[in-house]
Amino acid sequence: MQNNAMRELLKLSCNAKTRSGHPCKSTTVKGKKRCRMHGGTNNGAPKGNMNSFKHGYYTKENIAKRSEIHKLIKECRKLSQELEGDY
Repeated sequence: MQNNAMRELLKLSCNAKTRSGHPCKSTTVKGKKRCRMHGGTNNGAPKGNMNSFKHGYYTKENIAKRSEIHKLIKECRKLSQELEGDY
């Protein structure tokens, strides 16, 4: 009987480590794995969150565009050097 009670308590405990290194003794938020002080009430940012999106410089599309532009510039320089050498 006592083992079952201990298992239930372990299921309900937060399991986060405190600053002293000991496990948190608070109970979990219903349906979550952490207590309210260790992120049990925080769902995190919603999907598609645009709060941190400022300019889009590092998006995959823009990185690919810049790469293509750099390749074209390199080809243009190579062609201009070849043309200058022909005169």
